[in-house]
Amino acid sequence: MRALAIVKGKEMAEVNALAKLAATSENVGQTVCSIAPTGNRVEDAQIFAALNNPEYRVANFINKEIAVANVLIEIRELLNEETGVIETAPRVVLIDKDGKAYQAVSKGIFNAVKNAYQVFGPAPWEPPLKIEVKQVAVGKGSMLTFDVIG
Repeated sequence: MRALAIVKGKEMAEVNALAKLAATSENVGQTVCSIAPTGNRVEDAQIFAALNNPEYRVANFINKEIAVANVLIEIRELLNEETGVIETAPRVVLIDKDGKAYQAVSKGIFNAVKNAYQVFGPAPWEPPLKIEVKQVAVGKGSMLTFDVIG
């Protein structure tokens, strides 16, 4: 087993920022995004579309590979339709090397991204981080997560 990479400077600040981000009411509205505006209106419009209206749901890619280059995470408030209670949850958008965006409101995907930041450093990842989406049983339900496969 190889040793974990040591992350320094700005990368460590980004890793720490994500590590401290939790799906709590104090963090509603907080965002971590690995993409910065380019200044090119066409490119920035593509970035906006990926972040604002992702094409795909991560849940539709269980046991499939996604080559993740960038990540957006934001903490949101959502109504739990079963209980009627407002809860906080992480919205995660995984953006592949071609700019296609995959969205999940999932603590499992959120935690997997946090772990990927710890091990592989913060996104953007070049080459992209190849992941395989998984659904695992937890308690009475299931949770999305991913394995890094390359």
